[in-house]
Amino acid sequence: MVSSRKFSEGLLLFCVFFFPNVVSPVSTELNVRHSSQVKLRVKRQECQDGTYEHGGINCCKCAAGQRLEEHCTETASYGKCVFCEDGTYNSEPSSKDSCEICTSCGPENANLEEDRPCTTIQDRTCRCKKGHYCNTAEGTCKICHPCTRCSSIKEHCTATTDTVCNEESTGLSGGAVAGIVIAVLFFVAALGVVVFRKNILGFFKRDTSNSPGPVNDPLLPVEMEPHIVDVAEIIGWKDMRQIALGCQMANSIENVKLSHPNDSEMWTQELLNKWVELKGRPASVELIATLRKMGKNNKADKIKEKLYPIDSPAQLSSA
Repeated sequence: MVSSRKFSEGLLLFCVFFFPNVVSPVSTELNVRHSSQVKLRVKRQECQDGTYEHGGINCCKCAAGQRLEEHCTETASYGKCVFCEDGTYNSEPSSKDSCEICTSCGPENANLEEDRPCTTIQDRTCRCKKGHYCNTAEGTCKICHPCTRCSSIKEHCTATTDTVCNEESTGLSGGAVAGIVIAVLFFVAALGVVVFRKNILGFFKRDTSNSPGPVNDPLLPVEMEPHIVDVAEIIGWKDMRQIALGCQMANSIENVKLSHPNDSEMWTQELLNKWVELKGRPASVELIATLRKMGKNNKADKIKEKLYPIDSPAQLSSA
């Protein structure tokens, strides 16, 4: 009996050790049922963001920040979801197969800068740059209006409102402004009259400068020999010939022409030199007077400037 009992106990221990499922079928069945209930509960809890229908099957939506690449094949299960690429986002769970493109704050939207970066679950937000504001009615960033003085700022510029300046009084009444305008107009009119008179009188003065008539030149005689070439160039052959004819110098005219064929400059210089020899020391004064009688005041003035500089003692004052 003792041996039989020991054998039974040994067999039982052997079975328990090597075949536990056979020994405890009830316990094993309970474990299987419990495992199935847990799996079912987990499966039912997987669609936390809601479901959508596709082909008669309710599939789980992809989470925020993801997009759908393949639909599910079983009810209450996920298909293939992938994360949104850089520069895109999905802010809500969905069954969309694409992600939204992030808003740009780049150069195409002037005066904007990034306020909050774009991620896979939220769009980028922008704000106006410093010194700018955005009026929601217009939707564009504008430069803040500057006040003329810092002390005149009533409200500083914000992201949504422009600067508000205190009203500044100019200190001028309407009558004072009108008076200033009238004074300016009067000044402009007076200036116009002065310019007009100056131009008109100058025109007539220039126009009569070559008119014939005696001009009083209170001058003293000077030596002309050093200035023969310059004076001859001013007079010219035609007028020099006229002056010489007035002094009965016809022979001298022919002689200089024979001495220098086809050279009117040399004719003028030699004829002037002979005329100066004939007139003697007063030649300078008489030459200027003769040119004025001929109506050649321009030439007379140029020769006077050449022979009688302003600071020359030979030029007498009218007194």
